[in-house]
Amino acid sequence: MNRLVHYGAVLLIIAGLAAGLLSAVNSVTAPQIEKINKEIVNNARKEVLPQASTFKAEEGVVAGDETFIPGYDESGALVGYASTVNTNGYSGNIAFVLGLDLDGTITGLKVTSQSETPGLGTNIEKPEWQKIWIGRDKTYEFEKQVDGFAGATITPKAVFTGVKKATKDFEGVSK
Repeated sequence: MNRLVHYGAVLLIIAGLAAGLLSAVNSVTAPQIEKINKEIVNNARKEVLPQASTFKAEEGVVAGDETFIPGYDESGALVGYASTVNTNGYSGNIAFVLGLDLDGTITGLKVTSQSETPGLGTNIEKPEWQKIWIGRDKTYEFEKQVDGFAGATITPKAVFTGVKKATKDFEGVSK
């Protein structure tokens, strides 16, 4: 019995030290991770709305569940919006940045994070697949033969669902 108390106390001390160490490491790395994630999203905004030279997050417009960040060209004219869209894929959350011109036509799509099946669902990160969305709008319907890829239809369909919802929400911005 005495031995159990001793081992229990040792285990409690080790667990406490591990928890404290993890907390300390998290407090040091969290700001850096947040900074990197913001850079990834800012770079993706520039990629999906190439006509824009600046984005003003403080002027973001909320419509539905999405926040649309306005993008301005060199002369200061509004050229479109970028939104970070989150949708559920096969293995978890898929986040992507969607660029829309003032008419709601897609100017670009860039996946920023996903945890899909390697070699199948991860194909959504391929630039050639992301480019197929350019020129589409809220009226587009998913075509398995065009938008999907062999062995993985859930992941591209999830992206389509996110695109469809965002372009529908965009109606609240463009009016």
